[in-house]
Amino acid sequence: MQAPKSLRRPENWQDFETLCEFLWGEIWKYPEIKKNGRPGQKQNGVDISGIPSGQDGYYGIQCKKKSEYLNTQFTDEEILEEIEMAKSFQPPLKKLYLATTAIKNAKIEEFVRIKNIEHIKAGLFEVHIYCWEDISALIDRYPQTHAWYVKSKNFKTDHSVSVTFHDGSTELVIVPKFNRLLKVHVLKSLRAQYLSNPLYNAAMKWESSFSKPETRVNLSYCKFNFQIHNTGTEAIEDYKMSFKFDGKVVDLARTNEEYTGRIALIPNKHSTFDTEINKTPFIGEIIPETNILVSDDVYRSSDIFLKPAAEEYNLPIEWKLISKYHSTKGILNLIVKPQIDRKIKEEIEIKDKSEFRVEELGEDMIEIKETNNDWGL
Repeated sequence: MQAPKSLRRPENWQDFETLCEFLWGEIWKYPEIKKNGRPGQKQNGVDISGIPSGQDGYYGIQCKKKSEYLNTQFTDEEILEEIEMAKSFQPPLKKLYLATTAIKNAKIEEFVRIKNIEHIKAGLFEVHIYCWEDISALIDRYPQTHAWYVKSKNFKTDHSVSVTFHDGSTELVIVPKFNRLLKVHVLKSLRAQYLSNPLYNAAMKWESSFSKPETRVNLSYCKFNFQIHNTGTEAIEDYKMSFKFDGKVVDLARTNEEYTGRIALIPNKHSTFDTEINKTPFIGEIIPETNILVSDDVYRSSDIFLKPAAEEYNLPIEWKLISKYHSTKGILNLIVKPQIDRKIKEEIEIKDKSEFRVEELGEDMIEIKETNNDWGL
């Protein structure tokens, strides 16, 4: 997912007030525009005031810097409080602008429009809100502010990030493998006919040996990882990515291998992971080893092993990436197509013919690999 070119928001509330003073001074064609008082003094709900060209009364601006990373918004209560304080500004205002670095929010804009109509009917000042997208658009329209804020300070940025799976796709087919364990409850007298079945004998030869170095690979877990590509012209700094699964997940793990025998004593050489996983609920977070991703660079996360349900379905993954100057989110999709390859029979002896039954249960498919090692154990 790509984000369009945007203006970097001011670092602090003081810079935001200065930007608003410069911008609306140009819009109003009023060089006498100024901030109201000094920090710490009572401002009666107005940070900046001035008389626009052609008008005969004061307009006021209340500036609110909101957290970019937490996506905090104006609340109805905050708006009502600012409006109430602005009523005591002297001389009385003709219009009040609520300027904020928060992103646009339809519910808040609707609330302000309703209050604006109420004020007009009551003969009070108009109330309007300008969110960061509105302010960015105004900066691009007014050349003096654009030159000061954008060109001289180099605030124009192109932050754009693409998040995909390791193969560059946004959809990935995974094929977990499962066994079907067939449990047959049978009389001793019928034991011979099952023992003579070659398929049954072949299945029952599967044994685990803990005396030899072996690796048990659970093929019911599927491996994937995420690829973060900086597709913009600006570096992505101090970034991390969270993700959660919106569907059935049986388990999440860092590996699908289990070591048995003497190899189990060997330390895991791959102990560094950038991905933290949580199983209640199934969520995770990628915190890269390096905190900067330059333009056109790609970061690949550690491998994640997921065990889905043994059925066909889509498993969406919701992700969100945040960084110092940019945030974005999107959805990737895992397509689960399980493979049920074989059946293993297990005989359970019964004493009475009436107890005869067959149970079919799902089990993970385990592949045993003998492991040669260089440790001489």
